[in-house]
Amino acid sequence: MNKFPLVIVLLISLGSSANEITQLPPPNVKTVFPVAETTPITSRGDAADDTAIWVDFNDPASSLIVGTDKEKGIEVYSLDGKNVQSVEVGRVNNVDLRLFNDEGSWSALAAASNQSTNSISLFSIDQKGILHWLQASEIATGLDEIYGLCMFKNDFGFQVFVNDKDGRYQQWLLLTVEGYSELPGFIGQLVREFTVPSQPEGCVADDENEKLFLGVEAEGVRIVEANHSMPVELVSLYDTDDEVLTADIEGMSLYKAGEEGFLIVSSQGNNSFAVYDRLPPNSYRGSFLVTENLDANIDGAAETDGVSASSFVQTDLFPSGLLVVQDGFNTHPREKQNFKLVSWKHVADALGI
Repeated sequence: MNKFPLVIVLLISLGSSANEITQLPPPNVKTVFPVAETTPITSRGDAADDTAIWVDFNDPASSLIVGTDKEKGIEVYSLDGKNVQSVEVGRVNNVDLRLFNDEGSWSALAAASNQSTNSISLFSIDQKGILHWLQASEIATGLDEIYGLCMFKNDFGFQVFVNDKDGRYQQWLLLTVEGYSELPGFIGQLVREFTVPSQPEGCVADDENEKLFLGVEAEGVRIVEANHSMPVELVSLYDTDDEVLTADIEGMSLYKAGEEGFLIVSSQGNNSFAVYDRLPPNSYRGSFLVTENLDANIDGAAETDGVSASSFVQTDLFPSGLLVVQDGFNTHPREKQNFKLVSWKHVADALGI
């Protein structure tokens, strides 16, 4: 799929100079390339972080990428990478979303971890994909350094997992409140708390199987029951080994394929992405790098924070779905950080899955 041997690709396409690459990629690593990229964010430094994918089920080509700017708020992009909306709410770090069940005015609810206020910021998304900040529904968490976040939905309703850099996790149930004029209103009920041994961030919930996959940045991938009525038992799924997983363990996402699918994990220390089966025993299926697309003059992705995937975005460019990865070094041309768009078909073909 790439035009150069792997050793050359590593030197020219990850957005880092040779002396910045301190860890070797995983054994038998494969390579894929981005087919599009978003416009750079406006904030300087390490500001782009996480994304969630809003799917337009009537017209998948009109689906959108909801991204975070850690200095400003939310940026929304079309599938050709153009910025279509900015929502300035503060220093948001992670973002996630879930669909409403009805076909009313609102298609989805999004949540973001707001580091300016150590709160959870909520956004209703209308049927056209436009975000509306539910400022009256801001949820004060009481955390000292709010960090990672992911959403979960089961029979109890919308929920948000959020963590602190000190290892604390909280699980909030979102209760609907009437009387918020034209916008939906929510209050948060804290239903569960637990702690991981050291700094966490990335997480993703499997709604259908009620599992929470979470990353302990220096230690590896863990799994816990997502249903708040269940006891908390932190199970080690995969540990950092400086081979497949190299600290920091960052973004996580699920690519769902019916009842099956895959867990994608950003192994930031070696600029790679590890892929595991969604279902037990969560077998490792291989790792890949996102390298330069020479034909389109799009650089690869390095030191990736957030990742998001969707099998429902199926277009000519993304026939089997979409993978979005944050790029810590945007180098063609050298610009502020952005997000790279990868065809899931390229990942599946490279790994043989």
